[in-house]
Amino acid sequence: MRSFRFAAVVRKYFRPYTQVRDSGGAWVTGKWVPSPPERVQRSGSIQPVSAILQATEGGNYTKTDRMLYTTATHSTGERIEYLGVQYTVEESPDREYSDINQYLLRKVVANAPV
Repeated sequence: MRSFRFAAVVRKYFRPYTQVRDSGGAWVTGKWVPSPPERVQRSGSIQPVSAILQATEGGNYTKTDRMLYTTATHSTGERIEYLGVQYTVEESPDREYSDINQYLLRKVVANAPV
């Protein structure tokens, strides 16, 4: 399969964001004490989800959702922080033909129903 190299073109639009990783914790005198999360600096382009995509997918996407284009790899469920707002990586479609990875980010809402 032919591979396209877009990273050099898109890199000028990259901005820093933070990948927030849970670093576990430890048992201290019989109680679980979580460690502070590990914060890794990455760079990518975070864009709003287009109105066309919001309409065609049956309204499953909202104005607070974002698309992330980056050369880094993420997995579903990871947390991303950008401009003080935390997002969760929801979808990561396979992109074997490109060196840029695309991810759907959903805003983390503190009082969302489970």
